[in-house]
Formats: sequence, C-alpha cells, structure tokens
Amino acid sequence: MNRMTGLLSLAILVLSGCGGSERISVCIDDGDPAGPICMEQIDTDDDFELITQAVGYLPNSDRVTKYMAPAKDDPTLLPTLFQNLNRYSYHIEFLKTVFAERFPALDQQKYLDLILQRETRRYFSGNIVRIDDPGEGILYGFTVYTAASREELLEVDEVKAIYDMILEVFRPEKLVYTFDPPDAMARQKAQTWESPGFPIYFY
Repeated sequence: MNRMTGLLSLAILVLSGCGGSERISVCIDDGDPAGPICMEQIDTDDDFELITQAVGYLPNSDRVTKYMAPAKDDPTLLPTLFQNLNRYSYHIEFLKTVFAERFPALDQQKYLDLILQRETRRYFSGNIVRIDDPGEGILYGFTVYTAASREELLEVDEVKAIYDMILEVFRPEKLVYTFDPPDAMARQKAQTWESPGFPIYFY
C-alpha cells in the first residue's frame, strides 16, 4: 500500500457510535504545494482560488474548477466534492487515482455512464466558474454535464436539487446555474422555466 492509498483509506473510514454512523472527510491535504486533492466545503474566495485554474473560453470569467455531487440518496456515495484542478485536470483521472477502490477499472464508457444519463447516473458533475459580470458583479456559475440529447436535459427540479446540494457547502456569493455557451439545448430548456427557485445566468 503506497502513502496515497493509505491516506485515502484512512480518510474514508466511517466511524460508528451512538447507534448511527458519521462520515469523516474524504478530501485530504497531503502537504502537496499545489494544495489538497479536493475540498468538501468552500468557505471563501481564497478557498476557491486554491483549487481552480484560469479559464479563457468563457466571457467575463477567470477561474474554474470541477465538482461532483451524489445523484441518489445513498450514504455509500461520495459527498459533494470540489476537485483541485491544479492536481488533476480531468475528472476521470481524479476518480481513477484518488478513489481507485471505489471506481475499479474505470474507463471512458464507465465514466460517462456514471455522470451523463439518468438510467446509470450515480453522480452529477460539472464546472464551477467565477464570473465577473459588468452588471451583477461576482457570480459563481455551476454547469451540469448531461448526454447531448433532449431526453437527457435536466428538469428544473433536478437542477434545484443540485443547486441546494452545492449551496450547502459553497459559501461564496452568489451561486447561479449556468451552461457553457455551446450548450444551446440546456440554455433553451432553462429559458422555459418560470420561478425555478434558483438564479440562472445566461451568457
């Protein structure tokens, strides 16, 4: 067992007591100068800076990271996590390396099944990008990856559930739902929602 595997095994232990169980942190800080592997809670803009990279493909946007959140009410799933892009640029690489025991033999198809389609999805995943809008100021926009078909477009209640999960552990203001500009179908879908219960940012 190497040092990383040992640390991760320790980090995902479940402590039992008082007739129940308590999950301890699955994101560890192993002392790497690039920061912790991931974070389970972002309290400040400095936290966000620590695990993000510069982004140049979105208007009025400067920093981005990736997140994942459980798609089912299942205590065995990982909690909402924010990936440190300075350690792992790609989500599949992050899962294969950091949580190898949970995702054995994870290949591209298994990864896509894990996040893109309702039938097989276990986690929601996407980007969180910091936006400096001339009219609204600083916003933090989350996207959600889905398969490129109208049948797989998220409904408003699904996005609301994701928004609520992220908001529980993401403190910087203001969190908004958004989409990459090329994702025209998700944008069109969101434009049909009235009073969705969460803010939406249209590039």
